[in-house]
Amino acid sequence: MKYDIVRTNIINAETEAIVLPANKRLKESSGISNEIFKAAGRKALKKACKEIGRCRVGSAVPTPAFNMNSRYIIHAVSPRWKNGKSNEYELLSSAYLTSLKIADVMECDSIAFPLLASGHNRFDRELAFKIAIESIEAFENTNLKKVLLVIYDENTECFVKSLGHYVAVMEDMAHPKKDKNNEEFKMIVTNGLKSAGAWLKDRENQKNLANLAINVTLFVLGGRDKKTEILEDVKKIINK
Repeated sequence: MKYDIVRTNIINAETEAIVLPANKRLKESSGISNEIFKAAGRKALKKACKEIGRCRVGSAVPTPAFNMNSRYIIHAVSPRWKNGKSNEYELLSSAYLTSLKIADVMECDSIAFPLLASGHNRFDRELAFKIAIESIEAFENTNLKKVLLVIYDENTECFVKSLGHYVAVMEDMAHPKKDKNNEEFKMIVTNGLKSAGAWLKDRENQKNLANLAINVTLFVLGGRDKKTEILEDVKKIINK
């Protein structure tokens, strides 16, 4: 599907879902994670994450966005770069694809991503960017209408432009808050979370996304001759 690249602070993105770069234990960390926890309200978000417990690498889980303007925060767990032989590519693509599918299942019309794995997880920036855009483009949706890939700094903006992409600049400004106290809003969020939970429990759904992540990786790396090898690696991940 189509996407836009914008330079802004992700907490100001006018989207129904915002993606938080999470760790497996869903604990608050530095950078974007810290900003989102602060904006959402640390106490409420920490409690929601504690109730979920953990999330595996390459997957994602949703929580309410609490004090933020969005409805949901989707906590996506990206792989750390090791040596390129530990399924890093497929797992990163899977983190994007799972986040997109969760947002779609919860009937969100929009979602904002940071550039996952390009910071503390030590992915090469160009490779992380290519996996991001190819994963988004490969996704087939029913409800999503807008996907934003958010970058923060001038250096990354220049890098993205050097690859031939247009970067829009959004002003860092607070947007009017939605009324989250009315019963209709609460029902929408509750039903959305239930739908996402049911989808995540279905192993067949995860297998289908894993296969799509393989295809994205093959395209990015140009290594279609590696398909058999990659399929075997992903089967091991699925069956763990």
